[in-house]
Amino acid sequence: MKSPITKAILLIGGLGTRLRPLTYQRPKALLPLLNRPLISYEIELFARHGVTDLIMAISYQADEVKAALGDGSRWGVRLHYVEEQEPLGTAGAIKHAAPLIDGPFFACNGDLIYDVDLAAMAQAHLDSSAQVTFCLRRVDDISAYGLIQCDDAGRVVAFREKVGHDETGRNTVNSGFYAINPQVLDAIPQNISYSNETQLFPDLLAQGKPLYGFVPAQEGYWCDVGRIETYMAAHTSLLRSALDWVKPAIGRGSIDRSAQVLQPVDIAGDVTVGAGCRIGPDVAIGAGCCIGDGAVVERSILWSECTVGADAYLSGVILACGAEVAPHSRHTDEVIVPQDA
Repeated sequence: MKSPITKAILLIGGLGTRLRPLTYQRPKALLPLLNRPLISYEIELFARHGVTDLIMAISYQADEVKAALGDGSRWGVRLHYVEEQEPLGTAGAIKHAAPLIDGPFFACNGDLIYDVDLAAMAQAHLDSSAQVTFCLRRVDDISAYGLIQCDDAGRVVAFREKVGHDETGRNTVNSGFYAINPQVLDAIPQNISYSNETQLFPDLLAQGKPLYGFVPAQEGYWCDVGRIETYMAAHTSLLRSALDWVKPAIGRGSIDRSAQVLQPVDIAGDVTVGAGCRIGPDVAIGAGCCIGDGAVVERSILWSECTVGADAYLSGVILACGAEVAPHSRHTDEVIVPQDA
């Protein structure tokens, strides 16, 4: 089913401070997950629902983002770039993209992996005459999220940040996906930092504007990839088929016949795996990596051009581009970035 809303703004200008030191080397939107950029999962989600014009609100390492993503043709969409010279916050970034908006649009935080029926959400938004429709998720533990409380008709009655109990029993939290009417843009000041969560949305509620929640009929996979722990969790979930439209693969490389490869793994092309190695489970290896004889790599993410020495052991490790691991060394639950990164 195709969405009746065909434009979206993806907010990918943040510094990714909670993912440092990885984001010193690469912007968050381009962090590799199964050897593809994090933001590509959102782009593909929109493409699969017929959302064809995606406005990329960029700031940090903007040139690198443009070079990596291009015009969007590989996903069958058109990418438009709107660059902030100074950080404008989540609402300010949406306002900055206003000249490209001519009707209802989606907006979303750029660090999400989500499997949701956007067509159903868009139709619910149009049918309700909402100014903003929030895609909600039901969770057992609401304490880490922004709680959004709605009445029986689905109209938002309260925003509550990081509370431990929802007296309504619904436990519906903000997923970071929105459908928005263009009139909302008038409520956002120009060229200043302004937040969706702490300023725009509460202000609209206080003004009595119609805001509605949308709870998907089927709960698809969702992950906010904002921290090292959730980055690792998303990696494992995707390898284990959390999204039925994402399939791990093993590219053409040089894997010694005596090496063990334990699924699930995702191995790019041009990878060398030496004799007697054990690779997997839950491993992604980027292009140009070299794994020395006898090495063991499990539950780990290797970006491109990494070197793992002979008989080294890695478990729960992230190696950034060009990282090197010494022979016979052991590394568990670490992030390793080259010293010159």
